[in-house]
Amino acid sequence: MKKLYLVGMILTTIALCGCVEKKYLEKLGLITAVGYDQHDDEEIKGTIVLYQFNPDMQDVEKILVSTANTSKGIRMSQNFDTDHQLVSGQLRIAVYGRDLAMKGISHLVDTLERDSSIGNMVYLAVADTTAEDILTYQMIEKHSNRGTYLYNLVKQNVENELMIAPTLQEFITDYGSVGKDPILPLLSSSDRTLGIEGFAIFHKDQFVMEIDKRDMFYIRSLIEDYHSAGSLEVKLPMEPFRNHLPEGHGSSREKTDDEKRLYLVLDSIKSNHEIKASKDDAPKFTIRLDIDARLHEITEKLKLSDPETLKLVEKETEKYIKKNVMKNIKSLQENVVDPVGFGMEYRTRRNHESLTQQEWDRLYPDASFDVTVHFNLIRTGVTD
Repeated sequence: MKKLYLVGMILTTIALCGCVEKKYLEKLGLITAVGYDQHDDEEIKGTIVLYQFNPDMQDVEKILVSTANTSKGIRMSQNFDTDHQLVSGQLRIAVYGRDLAMKGISHLVDTLERDSSIGNMVYLAVADTTAEDILTYQMIEKHSNRGTYLYNLVKQNVENELMIAPTLQEFITDYGSVGKDPILPLLSSSDRTLGIEGFAIFHKDQFVMEIDKRDMFYIRSLIEDYHSAGSLEVKLPMEPFRNHLPEGHGSSREKTDDEKRLYLVLDSIKSNHEIKASKDDAPKFTIRLDIDARLHEITEKLKLSDPETLKLVEKETEKYIKKNVMKNIKSLQENVVDPVGFGMEYRTRRNHESLTQQEWDRLYPDASFDVTVHFNLIRTGVTD
């Protein structure tokens, strides 16, 4: 009886294996990147980057461009332009053109989420110009696949804690939350290289404002803590440090305003942040930011062995970071975008579960913020 059962199982397995569709690797076009642009009032332009396995081809990368009314319509059109079967299982990054992102991208993000072959850790990004420009840009350094290059570009900046991970999952979560908006990297092309120029901040699914990459630290530190990574350049006034310079330092000539600045580079950053909403009906927030960092570089030979000098560096750095945190929060309020999630904190702390996005948009520009920064210099490094 057992033998008959075993034979039946084997025959069933063979039959089932025969029903599975075979996909030969050399016949597949593995999509590693997709890009979407506004083509006209109704149509969108789609650009895809393929990786083709073909031993007879030196260039395994192929780029297809077509237009349609939907992303699936674009895919059907592109199928007519290649002898490879297009598959999305290796998609690494989706890029949205600036004009399209300003109109809204929820319908295009939704189609990625609905595709079971696409993982929710795919990266999303915005093109400074068009997605087609980014995905077809001719770089000096030749890469086997542009989609993989862009994915690795974003990935290494995420791993070095220079930016928030712009995953499909993160975007969908922020988009669906009351009181929190998505933030994506802004890709640009120049000097025959592709890089991250800044960051695109959305209100719901629409690209509203961009921030310089140098300001990302002050927003990211309020969203995620740093864990011994990241770096920051700090510009301090020179005047408070005049009495802490070695004797004979400097020259007799008059210095310009720029030359009167002291520049620090901090790295190995560790941070903790706490954001609390007050009990008042009007939105009021208390922010505490604790930062430990190593001094990697300094442009003046200060007496850092002197505890008084070290304390002065910490005090002035605290003032600088606080000023920039406040500046960026004000800019976010003016544009009514909330990537930090102040609205979520207000909604949770004040038990305003019924708070709508429209109500928060009305309250947010008048919210007040009390920011405290504690900075600790844990090690000193090289001098310039």
